[in-house]
Amino acid sequence: MRRKWIRNRHSGCQVAVCLWMLVACLMMACCVSARALNTPPAGCSLRTKVTKEQYQFPLGTTAWRISEEYGWRKDPLTGKEAFHKGVDLACASGTIVLAGADGIVAAARHSQSYGNYLRLSHAKGEETLYAHMQYLYVRTGEVVKAGEPIGTVGQTGRATGAHLHLEWLCNGIRYDPAGILDFL
Repeated sequence: MRRKWIRNRHSGCQVAVCLWMLVACLMMACCVSARALNTPPAGCSLRTKVTKEQYQFPLGTTAWRISEEYGWRKDPLTGKEAFHKGVDLACASGTIVLAGADGIVAAARHSQSYGNYLRLSHAKGEETLYAHMQYLYVRTGEVVKAGEPIGTVGQTGRATGAHLHLEWLCNGIRYDPAGILDFL
């Protein structure tokens, strides 16, 4: 009888170990990071919604380069994985920033993360956000035309160098602004 109990106990341990491993594997599968699945956080989309036909490039003909793309990346200040909600266009500090489209200045202020930034509201629920600016030339409530100077490139807020951080939103959802950069 004792021998039978030991065998059953041993079999039970094997079953318990197998169940534990199965549960661990399922938990790991369920906890796969959004980064690995390449899914954006709430309020963001991996799609590109903006095109050059509806938007003017904000740096005119100034020399620039993309220093950070839209999407998942290692944050340069924290070293942690984070979703970058815009595209960073590196260029000389003081470079004039132009309004990408006709609109109304919905916000022109300073924040710890964006530094000096402004948000323009355009037609059909679309918005553009320009951040890390050195100077803002417009105030909340002003009407601006496409191509009008709205400020200058800077390094304010959480920035590691002079650049323009550009975001494109439609009905509160952020989209990859690459559509306006592809044609350049």
